[in-house]
Amino acid sequence: MVEQYELIKDFPTDRSKYASQELGALATVWREQKHAMEQTGEFQEFKKKLQREWAVETGIIERLYQWDRGVTEILIEQGIDSSLIAHRGGVSSKEAEHISALIRDQADVVEGLFEFVKGQVPLTEHYIRSLQAQFTKQQDFIDAQTPAGAIIKVPLLKGEYKKQPNNPRRSDGSIFPYCPPELVMDEMQRLVQYYWALEQSVAPEALAAWLHHRFTQIHPFQDGNGRVARALASLVFLKAGLFPLVIRDGDRKEYIEALEQADNGDLDPLVHLFAVRQRDSVLKALGLEQQVAQARFGEQIISAAIKVLGERAKAKEGDFGQVLNSADRLQERLLKRMKKLEKILNEGLPSVTPPDSNPFLAKVNSAGRLDIKKNHYFHGQITELAKRFGYFSNLETYKSWARLSIHTKEHFEFVVSIHGYGRRNIGIMAVSAFTAKRVDREEGGTEPVELKPACPDLFQFNYAEKMESIEQRFDDWLESVVAIALAEWNRTLS
Repeated sequence: MVEQYELIKDFPTDRSKYASQELGALATVWREQKHAMEQTGEFQEFKKKLQREWAVETGIIERLYQWDRGVTEILIEQGIDSSLIAHRGGVSSKEAEHISALIRDQADVVEGLFEFVKGQVPLTEHYIRSLQAQFTKQQDFIDAQTPAGAIIKVPLLKGEYKKQPNNPRRSDGSIFPYCPPELVMDEMQRLVQYYWALEQSVAPEALAAWLHHRFTQIHPFQDGNGRVARALASLVFLKAGLFPLVIRDGDRKEYIEALEQADNGDLDPLVHLFAVRQRDSVLKALGLEQQVAQARFGEQIISAAIKVLGERAKAKEGDFGQVLNSADRLQERLLKRMKKLEKILNEGLPSVTPPDSNPFLAKVNSAGRLDIKKNHYFHGQITELAKRFGYFSNLETYKSWARLSIHTKEHFEFVVSIHGYGRRNIGIMAVSAFTAKRVDREEGGTEPVELKPACPDLFQFNYAEKMESIEQRFDDWLESVVAIALAEWNRTLS
């Protein structure tokens, strides 16, 4: 059974609802730092690697080729090389040459997106068709299914809209309706006109998700639709002064589910995924200052250090002072939540304490940024966790923490730390969380073992975001962290 195709719809009425306060504030910080960073060789290398990653991953998502993440990392670092693909990807030299050509074409597309944005020309149907032609440069045929169910090869139209239906069959046997060929031109004209009207009034993450989804609803080409959709989403972000949208193979399940939810009228999950991926790119770019600093020598380092000290002193009066206040308020919220957990645990633990055991109990302790006697605790764990998340934890600009210790027959601890992000003070703070067990040392005292992240993602905030937004995001993040930590504690009991 084939469902009826529904014409694409304009962006939902409540446009502000879809904007990510986190990404909006972070983008503000990036735009303020952007000019200075763009002049460095480190940023140019970062940009080149991001383009390579985009080029590799956009084909993996479509299953044009497949390998583990390690191969992708090598290609990002060393460049697109057919011999690397053959050796690491486990394919023949001929297949590796074909894959290499595909990826190079995809890399040309993303590089072309940057040039298109520089030209400040409007998005057109012609440009969209040219994207598809470039993506499918190495493809001459496509698989098609006859009415009898046989799979045959048919010539691939490049830079032209489809002439035949391309409706996919779902796992339950039903057929999902894409736009019929006879309506494609009208729908694409409508899509571009909608986009022009929305371009200046919708947040980039929301506009990118909307444009991507509406384009995939139409599915105007025989092949290459997914790659073109991600290129269009990337174009939206680039026009906003941000970065190409990288959807990794590890995101595939969430990505497909988000598109299906958008099919049912809920654009939120797709907007959220795009915002998170863009946030990751911005944070990586803002973290480049540590690489820049490492590349300087002698007098340059001294000069840079004096400049940083001057920036820090100036920032404390304005933006940095604001983010310090935000961090202090989050520390208060964190401590309140930890105390609540302590109370609940201490209501239940005494009743399950064995007669021959020390009392089972929970205890919370903490250190604020002014508590210099204790706020240096957990330095090693915080630093290790930051490395896993790919950033530098600046424990000089700010540090506070709260710990929930649970004493049963073993000693389990759950720690949340608030600290500076990056080597240079740019008004960004990070929050991370971990769990560990404490064991006795032969020389006396205890030491932490089995350190595990308790956060699925790094939490960041900055001076440009409103406190109300920071608190709301933090509360949601903290609840997921609490659930992960307590689940880990429960696991250690079995």
